[in-house]
Amino acid sequence: MTTAVILGAAGGIGRAVVARLLADGTTVIAVDQDPAVHHLPGVSAAFHGDATDDDLLARALDAGPEPPSILVHALLSEHRAPLGDLAPEHWHRVFDVGLVSAWQAASALVRRHPAGRPASVVLIGSVHAHAAAPGFAPYAVAKAGLGALARAAATEWGHLGMRTNVVEPGFVAVQRNAHRWRDPEERERIRAAYPLERLCSPQEIAEVVAFLAGPSSSYVNGVCLPVDGGALAVLPEVHLSRSAPAQPPPAPRA
Repeated sequence: MTTAVILGAAGGIGRAVVARLLADGTTVIAVDQDPAVHHLPGVSAAFHGDATDDDLLARALDAGPEPPSILVHALLSEHRAPLGDLAPEHWHRVFDVGLVSAWQAASALVRRHPAGRPASVVLIGSVHAHAAAPGFAPYAVAKAGLGALARAAATEWGHLGMRTNVVEPGFVAVQRNAHRWRDPEERERIRAAYPLERLCSPQEIAEVVAFLAGPSSSYVNGVCLPVDGGALAVLPEVHLSRSAPAQPPPAPRA
């Protein structure tokens, strides 16, 4: 039986990942600082608390019938402010939750992992790792760091049978940002920014996580996979041309 530990299990993407892995028959251990983690249907054990806490993390990793072979890190922290207004403590908390805890959890998994047994770590990153938006610097740097962490882990832990990869969503319609996608004007603005011209659902991210967690991706290791509807493929001038009013065709010459 396959056991998975999901950090950030009560969030929008985390919940979708829990449901998707349960559908595959996976035993799921859920961890979140939101007490709603105790109400997730189908999980074998739920832990309410800060996943950066070593004791909580150890209890979660040891809660299954066997050492987990899947770890999904879906944690994030933000401090939105211009670069010049940030203080060191703002960076530290964002990094501790969004980046250091990913290394912390993966390292703890490795210590429990029987050498040679296949295992998969899937880190939830963001397109912010590749393109900047004003006010998001700590979040973006932490998400970019997940890619470097995955490459380092692939290099050092691959011989153990451990694969480490990053899923990088674009804008996903989850409860945390519902104030944006429920507003008709804002929803249309976001929709128009993506070549597929629709919003992404958390279930679509969960499908990619399940792929990277499972045997179908058994030779995929150390990669960052954007799941952004093609947003990173678009040049800025394309957005400008989309937002410009349509021009009438030239009048025929006499």
